[in-house]
Amino acid sequence: MPDQLTAPATHGPAARTRRTGVLAVALEALAVVTALVVAGLVAGVIWYQLWTPVPGVVQDGRWFTDEEGLRSAVSGTVLYVLVAVLTGFLVGALTAYVFDRAELVTLAATLVGAALGGWLMLRLGLEWSPADPETLARTAADGTELDSALVVDLPHAWLALPGGALVGTAVVFLVTTKRAAAARG
Repeated sequence: MPDQLTAPATHGPAARTRRTGVLAVALEALAVVTALVVAGLVAGVIWYQLWTPVPGVVQDGRWFTDEEGLRSAVSGTVLYVLVAVLTGFLVGALTAYVFDRAELVTLAATLVGAALGGWLMLRLGLEWSPADPETLARTAADGTELDSALVVDLPHAWLALPGGALVGTAVVFLVTTKRAAAARG
């Protein structure tokens, strides 16, 4: 009877198409997360390479730097935010453009990948940084020269990469011709 309700097909071409679609969306989500994590690691290397340590000297168990050193102490934070936002924007826009099968899944994957990427960027840069000169100065001899440590003075700076990625994703979702044409009907 054609009026009867039938259960969804669990075998055959319709079921295979559904499974293939779900698998494709899952693979796209994995690709978005992976791209943003790798981008975060690369951005961490770039951030560290752009940063220049500030020299200072130990006196009476304390580390001192000159006025230029004090001004450049914020450079680690500024560079982190700039590199993270730019990286997030570019990779978020690219992944949104390439992986557009399911926008909400892409958006969720962007959030997860960018958060991990931002955190890894921060951890990698700080891990490569010289040791804290304030700590080293406590046991160093007077006149010992020590470089500054790479620091980020914003407690949630790692959110810069996800913020950039979300803006990049939003721009692509709102501007691309394919979506605009589909929205118009």
